[in-house]
Amino acid sequence: MTREDAPSFHFGRRAKLTYVVMLVPALLLLFASLYPFLQGILTALTNRKLYLPDAKFIGLGNFEALANTAVFWTALSNTLIYTALVVIIQIPLGLGIALLLDVPTRLRGFFRTTVVLPLLVPPVVAGLMWKTMMQPQSGVLNWLLQSVGLPPFSWLTDPATAMISVVLIDTWVFTPFAVIILLAGLQSVPTDIEEAARVDGANAWQVFRLIRLPWLLPYIVLVALFRVADSLKALEIIYATTRGGPLNATRTLHIMAYEEAYRWSSLGKAMAIVFVLWVICYLISGLLLGFWHKQEKARHAA
Repeated sequence: MTREDAPSFHFGRRAKLTYVVMLVPALLLLFASLYPFLQGILTALTNRKLYLPDAKFIGLGNFEALANTAVFWTALSNTLIYTALVVIIQIPLGLGIALLLDVPTRLRGFFRTTVVLPLLVPPVVAGLMWKTMMQPQSGVLNWLLQSVGLPPFSWLTDPATAMISVVLIDTWVFTPFAVIILLAGLQSVPTDIEEAARVDGANAWQVFRLIRLPWLLPYIVLVALFRVADSLKALEIIYATTRGGPLNATRTLHIMAYEEAYRWSSLGKAMAIVFVLWVICYLISGLLLGFWHKQEKARHAA
């Protein structure tokens, strides 16, 4: 080996050593991720009970039992409705608040600081707090409605209004997340493009519709991706307020899986429900990720 080849030789050895050193934690992380997942799938194929020492392999028996259970289809429908309502309400609301916080005012810093406060409240605490305020007889919300001449609302105690009440609590807690992401997107819009549009005579609505909104599409998809994943597996707020009631009006797949595991001690059926929930989350997230990558490529190509 010549003197000129020595630096490249040492660089090659150093690069190989780096790859080897990184490979070990990568394999450990892969094992730590795959082992619980595969163990969960195996449990879903058995009749595993907490009070039984052994489990019997039953194949797709748990999935067949779920397909023949009316409560499962009710929980599946409630899960999809809950997720759809959360996304439909929180993204436009978060965008509107982000637009207001993007306006330069003296109190903009104060409102940007306070808008994130609901995110600091644990979902269980938020659920219990709102449950107290939504009490039909002594809740502050009905007191406010009656003080302005409106009739009281059943909120969490009526099957017709329980779902939208839980979505309202979720909106209060997690809308600031959408605000933060969308506000970051608004601040990343090139100012020279907006100024050029205003010079050409574009009004505020045209600037938003033709410049800001297309620029924000990847950020909107990102918010939808996170909120869909979080809403599909929502547990804390629903369980703290209604526990899936009244009359299964707010019973979601995660609530059903929780009760199968800890109330009925049926780990096999609980893992089957969780696996169905994972498939739904994987499919919807895959579609949103594909759309997000498409929007990112279109924005960088423009």
